[in-house]
Amino acid sequence: MAQRLCFDDRTRIEVMSEAGLSVAEMADRLGRCRSTVYRELGRGGGRDGYRAGRAHRRTGVDAARPKVHKLAGDAVLAGEVAEGLKLRWSPHAISADLHSRGMAVCAETIYRACYANNNTSGLKAGSWQSLPRGRRRRKPRSRCETAKRSALGPYRPLTQRPQQADDRSEPGHWEGDLMIGANNASAIATLVERVSRLTLVVPLPHGYSADNVTRAVTAAFGRQPAEMAKTLTWDQGSEMARWADIEHNCNIEVFFCQARSPWQRPSNEQTNGLLRRWLPKSTNLNLNPIQLALIQDNLNHMPRKLHNWNSAQHTYTALCRNHQ
Repeated sequence: MAQRLCFDDRTRIEVMSEAGLSVAEMADRLGRCRSTVYRELGRGGGRDGYRAGRAHRRTGVDAARPKVHKLAGDAVLAGEVAEGLKLRWSPHAISADLHSRGMAVCAETIYRACYANNNTSGLKAGSWQSLPRGRRRRKPRSRCETAKRSALGPYRPLTQRPQQADDRSEPGHWEGDLMIGANNASAIATLVERVSRLTLVVPLPHGYSADNVTRAVTAAFGRQPAEMAKTLTWDQGSEMARWADIEHNCNIEVFFCQARSPWQRPSNEQTNGLLRRWLPKSTNLNLNPIQLALIQDNLNHMPRKLHNWNSAQHTYTALCRNHQ
């Protein structure tokens, strides 16, 4: 569920509006949808007259409770919803059917009326029994609905990654992720170059906070030739909250996959699976850096069918020579 605008957000909108920024630019800087900014400007006086204080006060008034439930104020609409419930339709199906007939009511409104358990909602008390699942209480919202706004801010999505990285026609494009140890108490970072599959196993002895990951990844790329570090693709984990610092320190562009889409980092996912040969899931990953370096060296010198049984290290070294 989208987080509502706060007073600080509205103050920023006022400043940006006075500076003449476009709605698209405002939305990008706030990390919000353009439609959110359009609606906010409309409620607060428009582009030329928007004032944060006035908009914030109006929002408070509009959100004040109690309010007359929508179905309680429209007997015809309430009757249509009740008929849909008798047919054992879901609130979403009822909403879609009514919308097709020119009557607007969202599924959430129907759910709230069913669980109100009083006649002021426009439906009979106990209407929850007519819902498809018939639960006495509403099921808590899923994690994705209640998640807070991403700590990543306005990041670059994978769709903006260069074509050379997508088709592996150019070296220097990397995928990264964390491998988590036993009881989530330890971790390492893994970086995989997309053409050669060379792997960097990066220790995180002080934990996998954003600060620690940023320092470790920056140091790992600092040991690579500059021409071999062009982009990095990662998932949307909070450990990459300081991705902008990695970009600045390493002169590299960072891109992010869609949420819960590990297949968008295929080389990294496969490599992590290979590393589990030496580092099973029950392993404490706070290992001596020399041990991790030996595992990294073993993996990178392993013959790979992908490279006609040459190793990832051999392929990477050849690519470095060709791109000096």
